[in-house]
Amino acid sequence: MFAGVKNFLSRHKRKFIVGGVIVGGSVLALRYAQRKLREFQEEQAREFLEKTRRLQHFESTERTCNQTIVGLAPGVFEEINKLLSAEELLEQLRKKPDNKKELWDEMKVNSFTRITTMVYASSILVVTLRIQLNLVGGYLYRDSTKPTSSNTVVTPDVQQMYLALIQHFLRDGLKQLSRLIEGKVRHIMKDYDLSRQLTIGDIEQIFWSIQMAVNNDPQSPNNHLARYVFPEDVNGNQTLIRLFTDTMDLLESEEVSTLCTNNISRGFSIVVDFLVRYYSEPNGKRNGVLKDGGHQETTSSTKVEEIPSTSKESLNKIFDINSVQSPLAKLIPIITGLVSKPFSETTKPQSLATALVILFLVSDKIKILGANVYEVFNQ
Repeated sequence: MFAGVKNFLSRHKRKFIVGGVIVGGSVLALRYAQRKLREFQEEQAREFLEKTRRLQHFESTERTCNQTIVGLAPGVFEEINKLLSAEELLEQLRKKPDNKKELWDEMKVNSFTRITTMVYASSILVVTLRIQLNLVGGYLYRDSTKPTSSNTVVTPDVQQMYLALIQHFLRDGLKQLSRLIEGKVRHIMKDYDLSRQLTIGDIEQIFWSIQMAVNNDPQSPNNHLARYVFPEDVNGNQTLIRLFTDTMDLLESEEVSTLCTNNISRGFSIVVDFLVRYYSEPNGKRNGVLKDGGHQETTSSTKVEEIPSTSKESLNKIFDINSVQSPLAKLIPIITGLVSKPFSETTKPQSLATALVILFLVSDKIKILGANVYEVFNQ
């Protein structure tokens, strides 16, 4: 029997060797595949946790950014109203002086300068802080995950000094911006007499002309944003200088310039929307007493119930907004009222200042810019 087994093994020796190699190789391949699968699953889990952690940090950065913008916005608009205050002009007009027309011409320039400065300042504030907060957020995330990978470590003191650079915009940048805009407004508005009848299309044309004049200036804030928001140089350690340099490069980039130009166009659209409310009122109501930049109170004591049915029907008609005209002199108090209302998150209806900041805060293009900045600097 043993001889038979021996002969069988001898005859099939090659088959057993090949089979053993195949079985052994299969076992090894299976174990190798299982190990690789575990490694792949572990890597996938690590990547998922990393992405989740980074997303949570980015969302926290975005919330901080929004809170910072909302916190600084009131100060920006207050400073604009101080720099371009119309109180002195109004006080002189109340005295009914002989140079009344000249004073009204100054009111015309003042009102359009203030409302234009509000549009540009809102865009500058939101874009700058979106870049700053996401840049420093990216650095902070990188420092938390790769603490020894770079010499650029953002300490709390450096972070505070870096974010405080925006104060230059509140102190000097707004003055420079308002002077530039005032010069353009004065040049454009000299062709518009106070008695000139303007449609809403004419108002849009005025804002477009102002925008083109400002954008084409060699000192345009859209093309040279860094000059308005940051000082020319900073003193500090290597990390602060690195943050400052990176931010300056971003603020002067073509992408940011294009984004700011788009912001200004959208901002003026919001301004026109506010003015449309005034143009949409029937003539009788528009000629009433105007308060708070567009909230009208009729001077007549007639009640709605006393209006004849034919008149009620005419009041309910849809007006052709493009055909409604109003003299420029009557628009000046409306614009002055719009720019005088402060920024407030809670007050309803929203003031123009609030509407402008919220418009830019929720802008998808600005959010994408912030996300790109965060992604680049957290590597």
